Amino acid sequence: MVNVAIGPILEEIGQIIAEIVDGDPNGSYLYAEAEQGFQAPTLFKDHGDHIICYRPNIELCDAIEKLWEIEPDDKKWQAMRYEVEDNRFNARFEFPDELNPDEWVDDRLERAVAERYGDRPITYPKPDGTYQTLTLDDFPDDDETGPS
Repeated sequence: MVNVAIGPILEEIGQIIAEIVDGDPNGSYLYAEAEQGFQAPTLFKDHGDHIICYRPNIELCDAIEKLWEIEPDDKKWQAMRYEVEDNRFNARFEFPDELNPDEWVDDRLERAVAERYGDRPITYPKPDGTYQTLTLDDFPDDDETGPS
């Protein structure tokens, strides 16, 4: 039986994608993986002669988590490919037994992108300056955090 509650969440994901790509979601492709407490979405949009990778926002991560959580434990997917073409979305799901457990998420993402776009150029976002480099000085000594 199909979980009818996922339809509105999939539509919400499409609306969030439209916001992220500044309006028109046509040509968008989302590859996302999820499991308990973890979402790894990567969003692309085809601009004809090149592809742009967009940063996901917290709303997209929350919607993916909601979509994953709504499924019963025996029906939980691990990867989703979400495409928008001609103002319609198509979502395909892959389940844990369909994926190689020895691969990393990045390996599967790389393959999904190659299947979708071949060797077309992709522009990735640059760090936005909110990153911080941590050193060992940023962490307390073990004896400061242990029981007293």
